[in-house]
Amino acid sequence: MARLCQAFLLVGVYLLGLCGAQEAITSIECPLPGNPSTVTEEDCGLYTACVWDGDLSVCHMADNREAGYVFGTTPVDTGRGTVSTLVKSDSSVTMFGGDIEEVRLEVIHHEDHHLQIKLTDAFNARYEVPLDVTIPTEAGTDPDFEVSLGEAGQPVVINVTRRSNGNEIFRQIGPITFEDQFIQFTVRLPSEYLYGFGENVHPTLVHSFEPRVTYPIFTRDREVSASEAPVNHYGAFPYYMNVEDDEGNTHSVLFLNSNSIEYSTFTLPDGTPALTLRSIGGIIDLHIFTGPTPEMATMQYSTFVGKPLFPPYWSLGFQLSRWGYNSSDGVRAVRQRMSDAGIPQDVQFIDGDYMEVYHVWTYDKTNYSDLPQLVDELHDDDLHLVLIVDPGIAVNTSSYSTYEAGRQQQVFLKWMTPDLVPEDQPEEADDFMLGNVWPFERVAFPDFLMDNAKRWWSEEIAAFYESIHFDGLWIDMNEIANFDTSLGVENRLMCPVNRYDDPPYPSLAASVPVNFINKLADKTLCMSGSSADGLQTYMQYNVHSLYGHSEAIATSQALENVFPGKRPYVLTRSSYVGTGHYSFHWLGDNFATWEDMKASIIGVLEFNMFGIPMIGPDICGFYGHPTEELCTRWMEVGAFYPFSRNHNGMGEEDQDPASWPSVAEVSRNVLLTRYRYLPYLYALFHRAHMNGNSVARALFNVFPSDLDARLVDDQFMWGDGLMIAPVLTEGATSRSVYFPEAIWYAVDTEIAEVVGPATVEVDAPLEKIPLYFRGGSILPFQEPSNTTAASRLNDFGLLVALDEDLTASGEVFWDDGEMEHTMEETFLASVLYAEDELTVTGMFDRTAADGVNLGSVRVLGFPAAPAAVTVNGGDVDTFVYDDASQVLVVTVNLPLNEDLNIVFS
Repeated sequence: MARLCQAFLLVGVYLLGLCGAQEAITSIECPLPGNPSTVTEEDCGLYTACVWDGDLSVCHMADNREAGYVFGTTPVDTGRGTVSTLVKSDSSVTMFGGDIEEVRLEVIHHEDHHLQIKLTDAFNARYEVPLDVTIPTEAGTDPDFEVSLGEAGQPVVINVTRRSNGNEIFRQIGPITFEDQFIQFTVRLPSEYLYGFGENVHPTLVHSFEPRVTYPIFTRDREVSASEAPVNHYGAFPYYMNVEDDEGNTHSVLFLNSNSIEYSTFTLPDGTPALTLRSIGGIIDLHIFTGPTPEMATMQYSTFVGKPLFPPYWSLGFQLSRWGYNSSDGVRAVRQRMSDAGIPQDVQFIDGDYMEVYHVWTYDKTNYSDLPQLVDELHDDDLHLVLIVDPGIAVNTSSYSTYEAGRQQQVFLKWMTPDLVPEDQPEEADDFMLGNVWPFERVAFPDFLMDNAKRWWSEEIAAFYESIHFDGLWIDMNEIANFDTSLGVENRLMCPVNRYDDPPYPSLAASVPVNFINKLADKTLCMSGSSADGLQTYMQYNVHSLYGHSEAIATSQALENVFPGKRPYVLTRSSYVGTGHYSFHWLGDNFATWEDMKASIIGVLEFNMFGIPMIGPDICGFYGHPTEELCTRWMEVGAFYPFSRNHNGMGEEDQDPASWPSVAEVSRNVLLTRYRYLPYLYALFHRAHMNGNSVARALFNVFPSDLDARLVDDQFMWGDGLMIAPVLTEGATSRSVYFPEAIWYAVDTEIAEVVGPATVEVDAPLEKIPLYFRGGSILPFQEPSNTTAASRLNDFGLLVALDEDLTASGEVFWDDGEMEHTMEETFLASVLYAEDELTVTGMFDRTAADGVNLGSVRVLGFPAAPAAVTVNGGDVDTFVYDDASQVLVVTVNLPLNEDLNIVFS
């Protein structure tokens, strides 16, 4: 066909369009089961939807007119979009069979920035993700987008453009494949600046297109390593962001599907970037958010799936953990070591070794016999305790009330049909699907979609709290993780042979490295399990990737009952779209390597896109023992992860920051810097909770029209005001920092060091992490202490970093730090500096900031010593100006909740 196109190149516009499509089709890969490294013409010939190109030696999808759909009807206006019927072009052309012959295409206009494109079976109900989302009752009146579709008889092409400039936002090319157990479609992208998708370890923040790379999305218990091949990890986020043009116009797209998914990035023959998405079930449900800035797209997406949980103030402090304290005295020892070193800390974790033989909601009466007293000691020091919880419940009716109560209420996941229950199933296990994790016994797994399972879970948590007064819960192993699935080990789970455990296209998740059985069930449960929410019964094949999400909801609701009126603390390993509304997340079991430290920044930035801003890795690494230098550098950057926790594994040497005197000193200083600016971080989290903002931001997020910033993934921002540029290379004592367009003030000296855009080599000896205030920002701060409780009693301050126009702006948010509030019960103040005048204007409940003293205002970049300063109309002499640094400090000592006016003359 390519040669035909060349021969008839001048026939006309229609043929040119057709030829372009034909040229593109050779790049749309025909995926074969097992992900073979080499595909032959014989392999390709097994599938009628595949075409072998002998010139290129590639197996590609057949043309849209053969393998795709045509419009069966011309789209009909519904008042909120259109609806049309798509008809399979040729029923004999298929990948794996089971094609949906007639598809209903709905184009739905929600808000002006939110468009939904939904393809379903026209006659039969199919699985759809049971996710709580926010959709307005009425459509917007001035949409950012235009949608172009074909008429009856034409091949299906869906094209969405931006009304303001004509940019393509979503351009489907090639055939749409919609089979019972295989879905595929391809999108031509407006630019190569593609971000998102997860949970995977990506080598760079921006995706690559040459050579083609394909990643799986399917929740799985798999340690994370920066050196690994593309594999799937703990969470599932089929969501991407694309910066379209040089001006920074940005859109994002959510593929709302929870089956096993793949995404493949590649280039078309003309060099245009393209993206193929595949799933092995469900429907095509696309939600397009038009931004037009990266931050606005994040806010629009988060508003739809659920805005982030507002963390309690204490959770922003430093957190310490390890698997293997082995006793309450082991915890005491590390706590004393941290205290002696003067290192700030607010949260102490204890991993699974506190349990009695790993039975959930128990504690070891030998090694942790005085755990209740230990909790009191931690609370006396203003520390908070977080305990790990696994979902696997030991099948034990003789002495384990948690299982007995769960069995009585039938709260556990079951087999799809009774005939699948293994012959050796213990009688006391009923028809539950059993697995094996940490307990000696076999385990059953709660079905957290069920209301009665949520009630049972809440009752168990409340009962355990009567014994151990924990402050938060850490839910682990919830992908679901299982040991030895289908390995033929006695008394271990064996999956049956059927179309769900052995689908015709098992997807890349079944053939990634270290998948021992080449099935989706590797290290998890069988796909032929069932789950129910009271309205429908679901198969694990469909809802597997929702397990951690549903457990996070159940745990969050339970903690709201245990701590009435307080914000819950839930930390989950597995997550899905919308989990950030209920839980925090950490990046999982990483390695103590320089490469993993760098990769963690990419993970933190991606999860801020995904709507989970309370995110961070295991500082200093979970596996292996870091060098002093590595742990020092990791503690430096770790002090600026939104979720800041040092954690490592059983059998590893201690790596808490007090383990080495040199690491302790640096950690103390850098954490005190974190604590100093916690009021700013807290205000960012409040914005995230109220509006869906991100907290840690990529440079391209803040400077979307800066082409150089789009490639930076070893620096990041807190909001728009503070840039972090960590050292990520062994032995380095300096690093190259990219400064976008702004004045940048060094945090340690408060001097304007760089006017961007510029790339500058900056000094960074081992004890220093380069940090910069962005000109134009006002950051609230507080004199730091070693806990947030003590810090909150100290003086407030305002740091004003002037831009080139001698202006700046910011805000202060304050409340009691842990209770749920309406805005009317909190204190919020806007802060503005312009024309030599600083104004602080408070609103809502000023009593929420009673007793808080505003001690000082620090103005950076003040051009010359002022002749006079007036505070609220009265002259003052409590100011100091430094000519060398151009820093002006005004001591005010006034209540934070009173309006303030300072005039400089």
